[in-house]
Amino acid sequence: MRSSTVSSRAQKGSKASFLRLFIWFLAVLFFFYEFFLRVLPATAAKHIFQGLDISIEQFALIGSGYYLTYSLMQFPVGILLDKFSTKFWFAIAVVTCAFGALWFSFAHSFFSALIARMLIGFGSAFGFIFFMVVTINWFPKKYFAFLTGCGQFLGALGPLFAGAPIALLLTKTEGNWRIIFFWVAVFGLIIAIAIGLFYRDKPEKKKKIVFIDKKNSLKKRLAALLRHPQIWWILLYSGFVYVTLPLLGAFWGASYLETRGFSSPTAALIVSMIWLGLALGSPVFGRLSDWTRRRKPLMGLCAILGITSSILFLWIPSQNPYFLGFLFFLLGVGGSGQNLGFAIITEHAPKNLHATALGMNNTGVMGFAAIIPPFVTSVIQSFLSNGQLTQHAFEKGFALIPLFFAIPLVLVIFAIKETFCRQQREIYHM
Repeated sequence: MRSSTVSSRAQKGSKASFLRLFIWFLAVLFFFYEFFLRVLPATAAKHIFQGLDISIEQFALIGSGYYLTYSLMQFPVGILLDKFSTKFWFAIAVVTCAFGALWFSFAHSFFSALIARMLIGFGSAFGFIFFMVVTINWFPKKYFAFLTGCGQFLGALGPLFAGAPIALLLTKTEGNWRIIFFWVAVFGLIIAIAIGLFYRDKPEKKKKIVFIDKKNSLKKRLAALLRHPQIWWILLYSGFVYVTLPLLGAFWGASYLETRGFSSPTAALIVSMIWLGLALGSPVFGRLSDWTRRRKPLMGLCAILGITSSILFLWIPSQNPYFLGFLFFLLGVGGSGQNLGFAIITEHAPKNLHATALGMNNTGVMGFAAIIPPFVTSVIQSFLSNGQLTQHAFEKGFALIPLFFAIPLVLVIFAIKETFCRQQREIYHM
């Protein structure tokens, strides 16, 4: 009798473990999906130009539409998750991404494509936060760091799949980017159906996690943080150290490499190394920072890596794809400094403002990704040759990239204060 009871408990435990992993997998799959959608247009850029009959500045604005809505949704996402069922908003977010991809596949004008990308940005804004919610709600706290690291790595594979594989598919379909976006939309709907059938907010008898401080309004929490100079310095550091990644990885990297003579699949593969660098650099530098009890040295190292690798890939006329892939990988590692920005900003903010500080930093990071690429694109536009994109035009715009990494280095040296991985005792008046 006792053995049958033990066996029954083991079966229940096995089923519960499988359910946890499956629900966590759904969250990671959505994170992968929205990251894939973020990068997909860059791989098909030249075909989208032709299909929509748009300028490169309009293409940059379409890309910025994604980051703009993503950025603006960071605070509302936390509020929605706090007040309503995560399952409902999980499904809505995935359907919105899928609908945006479907809309984009049928777009025939700049305005229509812009609305589609803004819809995708709206839905994608839920991806990373949902992944964090599921990890916290379904697993013991001791597994949080490991599972978030695994999930971020798996999610960062999205840009890899949106690179060379999509470039090869475009070659096979003679540049038919519309059919690709259509089937990507179908895949999103399949994820949404799986969420509707299998997803649950939390295990039974577990209290729902609370993310939002309800004692003070959002306005008061923001005002308290914005009065603190360190918050501004860290926000600027995170925004500048990261912005090169979307500029090259989601806007112009593949098109630039094609002007250097690389085939579309090879260019996409080289550019995808930037996301692999981010995926590996974030957990490695995070762990090293925790181990050494220092944030600033590694934040500075990330900026130095970005400066060095950007100068090398711009001014060394190498046609070796392995060398360039390595440089793009180092650029991604340099961009992973934004992950340290998230860590240090919580140590400068009081505990009851951690969620607000994280949301503010993420808003800043994505806000930079919405604003700076169109500015760089306008520089590229001014150097076009007979209306054509050239290596020279790209390199005139990309000459700003070392500066984007130099600013964070200056901030680390002269402005940002070391926390030694401890909560700082700052006074915030609300």
